[in-house]
Amino acid sequence: MADIIEYDYSNLSPDRLLTHLAGLQILAKRVNMALAAAKREYLRTHDATSPKENALFDGQDAATVIVKKDGEGEYRVDDPIAYADFLAHYGIDCEGQPAVRTVNYPTENAMKPKWLERLISEHGGELPDGVSWHAGRAGGVSVTLNKGMADRPYDPARLMQVAVDSFGTPAIED
Repeated sequence: MADIIEYDYSNLSPDRLLTHLAGLQILAKRVNMALAAAKREYLRTHDATSPKENALFDGQDAATVIVKKDGEGEYRVDDPIAYADFLAHYGIDCEGQPAVRTVNYPTENAMKPKWLERLISEHGGELPDGVSWHAGRAGGVSVTLNKGMADRPYDPARLMQVAVDSFGTPAIED
């Protein structure tokens, strides 16, 4: 089992601790910005059809990198009452059953994305009242550290070199 890294700030003065908190927050933000930039660069040459890749760090198999595909969008009922009024007005059934209840509320089946997609397709693509399109989640790059890799003691010089390489002089814009 890897050694757990413990951080002890109890010997810092209150002002020094505040300074350290600010510095760590800045570092965390910079790390997140650098990671986002590295992911954007990775996406220039990889997509969701690319095979997963193992990433080495300090000679260790440290992470698996994959590109996740975009989620598929789906139709959802936002206003069940308006949708039920639409279904009742046109006398539409859902899979051989009434699509609305006597209170003009659509059944669960009539609100399922696949059924909505078919209904909309059969009606020339026009969305019924109370129904809207919701885009799927955006895909992206996922970096998952292998178990224990974050807790492992590393050569501080190697970690510093990663930070220096990542946080070098920012690009200057004219």
